[in-house]
Amino acid sequence: MDPRHAAYVEDVALYWEAQGLPRIAGRIVGWLMICDPPHRSARQLADDLGASKASVSTMTRLLLTSGSIEVVPVPGERATHYALTVEGIEHKLVRRVQGIVSFADLARQGLELVEPEQADRLEQIASLYTFLERELPLLLARWREEREA
Repeated sequence: MDPRHAAYVEDVALYWEAQGLPRIAGRIVGWLMICDPPHRSARQLADDLGASKASVSTMTRLLLTSGSIEVVPVPGERATHYALTVEGIEHKLVRRVQGIVSFADLARQGLELVEPEQADRLEQIASLYTFLERELPLLLARWREEREA
C-alpha cells in the first residue's frame, strides 16, 4: 500500500477507535473508502492491511451487522467481496442522534433530582442536548434533500 494511503487508513482507524470500535474495523473502513476497485475480499483486506484473516473475518461481520459495509457480487469471483455503504455511515449517524435524545432525557430526569441551586450544570447539559435533539434531524433531512438533488 502506498504510504499516503496507509497514513490515511490509519487516520480513519484512529477516528473509529476513538468512537469505541476496534482499530482494525476502522482500517477496513478506511481502506474501503479509497481502494480501487471499491470492494475487497476478506483475503485481500487481510493482505492489504497486514491483518490476520480471523481479525478481518470478525470485523467484517461487525461492520456488516452495523450496516457500514455490504456484500457485493463480483462476476467470476467465488470469494465474498465487501464495499463501503454511504447509507450505512448515515445510519451510524442516525443512531448517534438517537443516543443524543436518550442523553437529553437523562439530563432532564436528573433535573428532577437536584435542588434548584444545584441545577445549573444539568440545565446546561439538558439545554445543549435538547438543541441537538431538535436540530440534528433537520440537518439530516436537509442532507437527504441535497443528496437527492
